[in-house]
Amino acid sequence: MDLSALEQQIAAGFPLRDLCLTEGNYRGANLSGARFERVHARGACFAGANLDHTHWKDCQLEGADFSHSTGQAFTMEACFLSGVRLCAAAWKKAYWQHCQGAGLDLTGATLQKWHLHDCHLPGLLLADADLRKTLWSACVLEGLQGQCAQLSEVRMTDCRLAQSSFAAARLVQCAFDGSDLNGADFERVHAASISLYQCVGAQLRFADAVLEEAIFSQARFEQANFSRAMLNMAVLAQAHMPDANFAQAQLRYADCTAFSAPRASFVGADVTGLNAHAADFSHANWAQANLQDIQPPDTERLAAEQWPNPPRQGVAP
Repeated sequence: MDLSALEQQIAAGFPLRDLCLTEGNYRGANLSGARFERVHARGACFAGANLDHTHWKDCQLEGADFSHSTGQAFTMEACFLSGVRLCAAAWKKAYWQHCQGAGLDLTGATLQKWHLHDCHLPGLLLADADLRKTLWSACVLEGLQGQCAQLSEVRMTDCRLAQSSFAAARLVQCAFDGSDLNGADFERVHAASISLYQCVGAQLRFADAVLEEAIFSQARFEQANFSRAMLNMAVLAQAHMPDANFAQAQLRYADCTAFSAPRASFVGADVTGLNAHAADFSHANWAQANLQDIQPPDTERLAAEQWPNPPRQGVAP
């Protein structure tokens, strides 16, 4: 089907079902309002297309090119997207669910309110992309490549982001709460108001990152590298980070209440004013660290916290 015939069918207002658009050239097409169902469009070119209010369901789109496409309020449901090119796309209000495919290329894209739910998209390429007000939940995004990306008000909750890279990215009011970050790279990240609450993983890299006031509460990271990172006023309460490397890091006035970091290295770190209440720093290395005004455990508070709670009336102890 050529471009003219496709646009005529869209103008007629009927859903486009069971079409074969494989390898077709639909560059710059106006697809506004179209509904695609069970369409085969492998390797098709939709570069520069208008995707406003389009809906794609159960479509085969492997290798299709949507580079420089624009659109708002469009959806994809249960589509196959391996190798799809979306470079420099510009969208607002896109919603995808139950989609799958490896290696989507969104390099340089500008995306607002792009919501993903229950999608399996490993190897997503987001280098130099600009994402704003975006929510991704329960997604498999392992190996995501977001170097030098700009993310603002992006939430990636309960996602699998193992071996992903956000190196040198700028993250503003972003949250990764409950996500698997095993082996993820956050080196040289510049973050403001970032949350990694209850995240898990080993051998994460945060070297030279700016993470001031970041929230790491209840995170469980093994052998994480925070060397030379700026963690002033960060919250590490109840986090567990054995063998972490905080060498030459700045943790001024960080909240380390009940923080567990056995065998950690704080060599040359600045921990001025750090709150160490109920923390476990057993066998840590504090050589050449600045321990000025460090807040030791509050013994009375600790005793109260450890005191067994009295049984409620009528409840067996």
